[in-house]
Amino acid sequence: MKHYNDTHSFKDRISRPIIRYAQCWEDPRTLMSALAVTADDDVLSIASAGDNSFALLLNNPRALTAIDTNPAQISLTELKMRGIEHLDYEEFVGFVGACPCSQRQKLYRSLRASLSEASRRYWDTETAKINRGIIHSGKFERYFRVFRRFVLPLIHKKETIKQLLNASSVEAQRSMYEAVWNNRRWRALFRVFFSKLILGAAGRDPSFFRFVKLDTVADELLARTEHGFTEVPLRDNFFVEYIMTGEFKNLEAVHPYLAESNFSFLKQHVQRMKLCVASLEEFLVRMPDGEMSKFNLSDVFEYMSDESAERVFKELVRVSRRDSRLAFWTLFVPRNVPRSLQQCIQPRMELSRDLYFQDRTFFYGNFACWDLNSVPRVGGGNRGFKRKNERGRPWTFAL
Repeated sequence: MKHYNDTHSFKDRISRPIIRYAQCWEDPRTLMSALAVTADDDVLSIASAGDNSFALLLNNPRALTAIDTNPAQISLTELKMRGIEHLDYEEFVGFVGACPCSQRQKLYRSLRASLSEASRRYWDTETAKINRGIIHSGKFERYFRVFRRFVLPLIHKKETIKQLLNASSVEAQRSMYEAVWNNRRWRALFRVFFSKLILGAAGRDPSFFRFVKLDTVADELLARTEHGFTEVPLRDNFFVEYIMTGEFKNLEAVHPYLAESNFSFLKQHVQRMKLCVASLEEFLVRMPDGEMSKFNLSDVFEYMSDESAERVFKELVRVSRRDSRLAFWTLFVPRNVPRSLQQCIQPRMELSRDLYFQDRTFFYGNFACWDLNSVPRVGGGNRGFKRKNERGRPWTFAL
């Protein structure tokens, strides 16, 4: 485990890590509602692109530590932090790529001295990423750029895309999806582009599917997308907006750290955020008992064996205080409370369910909000539940 002022972080890791995610692809609204961070909380957050850690920082926790096993993700998060700290708002949103900007190299040079040695070494050789705007620089964002440029135009015209994104209601979305959007080309090209093979090679990583038992990944994603397009409002869904257009039209309604209304607070408090290159398990085993109270775990359990996940859950129980809480998403690999920990972990089933059905990142298979070291609730435990959406499709949750 290496804190990010260590100049050997890169040498101790893979020789040239890549940015997989330049933006966080989990809904910050869902996360903030689930964790309900307060000024008394000490937060541990998976860094990814930093966006959701910044969102939790807006709740003014006592401390927030962002970790990631990938040094490139920490370099990305650090560059965003230094931009918040040293640039004004217009410069910042232009520099990261949320708005047009012709001065990104100049702005980077103004930030360079404030970066750690590891981050300077990384970004000094990534001129193209800085010129494009760092929020567009991840492998996942490039994957969607290919979809947007080369696949989507074969299915629908720009006017049709605009009409779907600007639908006045869920009912209007549903009507348009059924009458216009859901044609043969949409279904066929979606199944090809979002197949396990192409998604693994071009969007995520083949190793990320190691524990996925589902054979028809594309069909499952198509069903979830249908749910999102017909049951979840799209007018404020900046995730879908970015996938379809590559832009954000209203920065007050996207990732909270990009909103001007939040910028002053973040500028005053972002220095309190600590960064660390570490896996979740190696970070936890070095922590004292009762050190943390809230945990944003992104989708880390998607990539763990059952045995590894149980070890991590045990460590989470150990390092958490009474009435702590964790939140995480899963894509294809469901996670239950281990039997050995059912007295220490209480799933918030109703809250998890309600937040999942409002989640703008509807392509995930599950959202879990669990209480740690809390007084057992009547009816709690390791149970699943089923619910049908308005179209009658069952959705199963194993909490």
